[in-house]
Amino acid sequence: MGNFPQTTALSRPMKWFYLLVLFTLVFSGFGQMPIFKRYYLADLPGLGWTADYYVTLVIHYLAAALFLGLSAYYLVFHALRRQLWPPQDGPAWVRAFLLLVMITSGSVLAARNLSWVHLPPRLIVAATLTHVATTLVFLLAAATYFRFGRRQA
Repeated sequence: MGNFPQTTALSRPMKWFYLLVLFTLVFSGFGQMPIFKRYYLADLPGLGWTADYYVTLVIHYLAAALFLGLSAYYLVFHALRRQLWPPQDGPAWVRAFLLLVMITSGSVLAARNLSWVHLPPRLIVAATLTHVATTLVFLLAAATYFRFGRRQA
């Protein structure tokens, strides 16, 4: 479609931004659980806000919006280059699937906060457990690929 460089969709600054958004999502996501107050992280100077559920919720939603924007950018970039599917390696398929599950379960959890949406309690519990478990598996898969997958390149 155009003369696109033969590089990945994310430049170095975009990769750092992506990592910052992921860190913010993980940090604020764990802030939804009362662990920061329980383990005295909120008692550290400047981190008292981490014990406030609503502050971490807003941060999580903002980071999620940025993450969805980055995901859309990445998909559109590869679609324009006609390199969207299939991903070149197995780990990319795994990470893409995990991201899709995270986005889907996160969307269910965000929808439950709308006043006109009424979801069964079992669905909310299943979505929460799926969201947390998939996040942990994604982080493990990404860290493993980062550590061992780069040797082959």
